[in-house]
Amino acid sequence: MNLANLNSLSTQRVKARFGLHPPLLAELLVVVWPELERRRPARLERRADRKRRLVAHAGRPRTVTPLPQVLMTLSYLRHNVQHEVVGALFGFSADTAENAFPAVVPVLRDLFPAENWDAEKQWRRGEPTWTPEAGDQVISDSFESPVRRPSLPKQHKQVYAGKKNRHPLKTQLATDQDGEIRTLEAGQRGPHADRKLYQAAPLPEPIAHKPRMGDKGSHSQEPPESTTPHKKPRGGELTAEQRAENKAIARQRSVVEHAMRRITGFGILRDDYRLALGRFPMIASAVVGLLQLSRIAG
Repeated sequence: MNLANLNSLSTQRVKARFGLHPPLLAELLVVVWPELERRRPARLERRADRKRRLVAHAGRPRTVTPLPQVLMTLSYLRHNVQHEVVGALFGFSADTAENAFPAVVPVLRDLFPAENWDAEKQWRRGEPTWTPEAGDQVISDSFESPVRRPSLPKQHKQVYAGKKNRHPLKTQLATDQDGEIRTLEAGQRGPHADRKLYQAAPLPEPIAHKPRMGDKGSHSQEPPESTTPHKKPRGGELTAEQRAENKAIARQRSVVEHAMRRITGFGILRDDYRLALGRFPMIASAVVGLLQLSRIAG
């Protein structure tokens, strides 16, 4: 696929294929392309199989430019299919598509902040920036991303969640009352309960002191101003007033569920995850950074 083929696609097809509307995709390419070129020499020098000294403009010309590298990476993040399929869509081999992924994802993570306040500063230049005081409440929740069973016994025990009978990684998400993503903490071990996950990864300072709301999994969570649904007492029933309060809380908490759906719209965080576990936080941050760009610049 080249620029001519890309221009022939409708807006809906571009959004479905890459996760971004055409103007935002063009803006992303303008920002990412120079950074990929700047980092390329250092990346080639670090290659484990390099035997010769790197000399500029030496050797055979490149067969793949930053444009297809970025597009192949976005397709992989969006759909999580085999690299052979991604490469075939753009006329390249599976190895070329696979090699593009570790080159592009760190650039996306560094250029597109996942934290809301950093994204606002970067993409709203010359405009009044968002401040934490603008948010009245923080709504937190977590979702799971299944991963392949680690081969090492130690990693297997760390990731395996007996209750779910699978190997997941958890991502804690924090939104405001309007469902806008403020921050996330990705790559926590699957067996961790939501309450322990919150204790291990507290909210950052800009929103740490805001009143917060959670689900029943964070019922005993600190600080005291955290609002959670009423739990049905053992052997008893909730009162009509408690059920009404739970419904009101559920209506407010629905925004964080929609935010998680936007994130897991990228199949790399929803389906079986094929890469090394250590890369998961970087990939989750890159995906949320793309969503921040869509919200602010779109």
